Amino acid sequence: MSAVFGWIMFLCVASVLLFNLFYMYPRKWKDRKIVLGVKNRKEFKEPGVALQIEKIVGKAHKQALIITGVCFVIAASLLLLRGLIMQTFFWMIFIYIVIFASMIPYMIGHSAVMNIKKFLGIAGGDGTGPVDLKLSGRIHALNPINAIIPNIVGLIPVIVSLLFDLKLISFGESRIAGSFISTIIIATFWIMGLFITLFAFVFDNMKNEVIASDSDVNANYNRAKKKNSADMCIRFIWANVIYTVITSVGLFFRYSELLMIMGLFVYMILMFAAVFVFIHFNKKIEARYIKETEIVTDDDECWIAGMFYYNPKDRRMNVEKRAGVGSTVNFAHPGGKAVGIVGIGSIVFTFLVLVWVGLLESTPISLRVEDSKVICHQLRDDYAIRLNDIVSAEYGDNIMDHTVIRIAGTGMETLLKGRFSVDGVNGCRCFLNPQTKEFIKIVTKDGLIYYVGGETAEETRSVMNAIEK
Repeated sequence: MSAVFGWIMFLCVASVLLFNLFYMYPRKWKDRKIVLGVKNRKEFKEPGVALQIEKIVGKAHKQALIITGVCFVIAASLLLLRGLIMQTFFWMIFIYIVIFASMIPYMIGHSAVMNIKKFLGIAGGDGTGPVDLKLSGRIHALNPINAIIPNIVGLIPVIVSLLFDLKLISFGESRIAGSFISTIIIATFWIMGLFITLFAFVFDNMKNEVIASDSDVNANYNRAKKKNSADMCIRFIWANVIYTVITSVGLFFRYSELLMIMGLFVYMILMFAAVFVFIHFNKKIEARYIKETEIVTDDDECWIAGMFYYNPKDRRMNVEKRAGVGSTVNFAHPGGKAVGIVGIGSIVFTFLVLVWVGLLESTPISLRVEDSKVICHQLRDDYAIRLNDIVSAEYGDNIMDHTVIRIAGTGMETLLKGRFSVDGVNGCRCFLNPQTKEFIKIVTKDGLIYYVGGETAEETRSVMNAIEK
């Protein structure tokens, strides 16, 4: 399982690295609207200046190529890690490193191009530019029906899964029915589709860009750009639908984590394919209209390092990205500031969660009898079962002979803790190291079922002996 996860993460990181290399660091810069975060302009294409820009772009590409190669080597070495939690910890840290490292040549190159712009005496603008009143609010490319239909289709597996978990319908003998695992997984991806739909409408309502004095040119340019964005979002939504359908079939008829991971792998391939199709058509659009671009709105000074937009004079919250695909927020906008705070908070929270999960995996469990209670301890006392409340206690030789499915809690290769479905019985409390295998099944007066075990078989047997006394 951990090997499959490692390969999936490797392919994801590899795709991101290659995307950044070829999209953010193109060698042919003259037909691009943006050069390392700076608006391309006719002054850059003059013989002497063009040679300097060529050197800067070439140097940035070479640096990005070296960073990409190093990251590939590190990513390949991470495939040697074993243990799902350990892999998750290092892969998450590595992803943040990859994102930051891939930006370094871009930021250095951006600074160099900005220096050339200042040397040429091109005054920095404040981000304001002409408005084509003829097009104001009229250019849209997203057909709402095309976004609504896949969301309706995707709702069907959610409803079926809910009925399945409520046991109003059945698909043979399934041990996860009633655990709501299928409903949570499928509904989560359906909700993701709703968010993608929201982004599709945001992209479609972005401010129209003015590149020429001819309104027809502006209309065609903005319509083509918005249609490309809308098509990408629609492909994302349908990829969500395909994944929910495949996953629901796998969950209903045969619960398999491997099958779910493979389904996620297919889903990611579809998502990356949608992005690359978007990039292909976006390049064609820019190449087609760069020859007709005669108006350049200078907002270079509003882009920090060519990546982060901060313009108090712009009332828009969303603007088109200069580095990458899609849109970014205006961090001078109140909503943009909120997004920035949430983003930083999310990164901090992610690291705290990874540290906590690392502690869970590295801290051994402990099972003992103390003060007439069975104490299940790891970092804290998770369960304290009174001996007088125990109705029955059965000793088991191998927990792996049972179907144990996590509902809420921790499910690791070395730790099962929380609420689980065991052999189709939902709501069981588990406190086990599955590698130890031996366990005690405890039923209490209030009807609760516990599957507990110690770090060693001897520890488990000792507690069983104490219960029998």
